Amino acid sequence: MSNPIVFGFPRSTFVQIVRLVLTHKDVSYTFRDLEPEMGKSTHLALHPFNRVPILQHGDFTVYETSAIVNYVEETFDNVALRPASPRERARMDQWISAVNSYYYPYMIYLAFCRWRERMEALPSVRRLRAALPPHAPIKHAREWAVSHRPKY
Repeated sequence: MSNPIVFGFPRSTFVQIVRLVLTHKDVSYTFRDLEPEMGKSTHLALHPFNRVPILQHGDFTVYETSAIVNYVEETFDNVALRPASPRERARMDQWISAVNSYYYPYMIYLAFCRWRERMEALPSVRRLRAALPPHAPIKHAREWAVSHRPKY
């Protein structure tokens, strides 16, 4: 069977998880950057929810990081990623779920806010803002941002 193809974009944490697992298991793969195609029919044909990563292996295509990692674990058995003990596997799954559900969204939210604060403070950004004409805020943007903010 041919080498798997990982579809995604390089800065995605979830794409990096898939690539890390394939590398750790010493599985040769091809990476295809989907960023220019995000939201287009070619991307939606691979993932109906317009997300990454996606793995294609021969005539089989699977999306969602955990499904991909489980497929890779069960298909390429040269190095085991999951512990043998059911209790150890449960603890591993618990931590993966906790990070994805509770920690990751908060970390991303904080990282973006701090990055934006640093960018807004740059003298070049201030000069650019002063030179540009004022603009009206996007209608309902604040309400959307507040309603989609992680709640902890």
